[in-house]
Amino acid sequence: MKLNLFKIKEGKLQKWLEWGKLLMTNYKEEAIETLKEEGLTYEGFAVFEIEGSHYTLAMIEGEEKPTNMERELNKKHRDIKKECLGKIGPIDKVYELYNK
Repeated sequence: MKLNLFKIKEGKLQKWLEWGKLLMTNYKEEAIETLKEEGLTYEGFAVFEIEGSHYTLAMIEGEEKPTNMERELNKKHRDIKKECLGKIGPIDKVYELYNK
């Protein structure tokens, strides 16, 4: 699993949360199709707060093929991420266990 940390820009928390809700409802089927195209088996974002600032942790698992930017949903996702998030950087895992 690959992890990346982003700071949510001032005043953009609600928009980011609403986008996540739309991806899980209105756009869910298409979002899953984009994951398949990209060779990903999982993508998720978690939100947390530290000293009044909000952050989001991106988690992806899979092959990571190039994103199809001809898809409107991918364009919109890129634009909302750019508007709402500032990348801090990748996070190194200490360990990772699976019991599958």
